[in-house]
Formats: sequence, structure tokens, C-alpha cells
Amino acid sequence: MIPTTLLLGAGLLVTALAVALLRRVNGGDRYDRIPRGPGRRDHAQDVYWETRALAALNGNRAALRRSVVSRQRHNPGLKRWELLRLVYLDVTRRHTAPPRDRRAAPRGGVFRTHF
Repeated sequence: MIPTTLLLGAGLLVTALAVALLRRVNGGDRYDRIPRGPGRRDHAQDVYWETRALAALNGNRAALRRSVVSRQRHNPGLKRWELLRLVYLDVTRRHTAPPRDRRAAPRGGVFRTHF
């Protein structure tokens, strides 16, 4: 009885070690392969915002790269998809007039006594 129990225990131990080794060789559980923490990049978001930004830039990949690099210089902690989103918002922002041509709208009924 004792040798049979020892043999079964050793068999279970060898099986558990083999499973652990195979998991390590094959890359682990499928959820273990998902990066966690600050290094994680959300690729679906990257693709979404890059597509929108490229469409807004008429497919000009060099302009997209320049915009992302300049945004990254000013916001070093943001993920790539967040930078792409900022670039997209910047490109699609509607300008009524260039900043140098904008004037304050005069308010009706306000009499200015000083400047």
C-alpha cells in the first residue's frame, strides 16, 4: 500500500511539473500573454485612431508621424492611441479664421470708458 501511494504521488508530481513546463514553453495561459501595467498597448485603439487620423490627413503618413512625435514631446506619458487621438482632434478642429485674424466680437450696448 505504501509503495503504491508513493508511486501515485510521484506520478502526480511528475505530471504537474510537466504541465508547468509545457505552459512555460508554450507561452503560458492565454490571459498570461496579455501585457499588464503601464507597458500595455491597446492595439485596437491604436488602429482605430491611426485610421481616423490618416483619413483626416488624406493618407499622409509622414505628416502623421511628425504630428505624433511633436505631441509625444509635449506629452511624454501618453500611450500611442492617446497621442493619435490628440492628433486626430487637432487635425479635424474647425478654424473659423486664423488666430491672427480673430477679433473680439463687439458687444451690443456696452459703452467702453477706457482701454
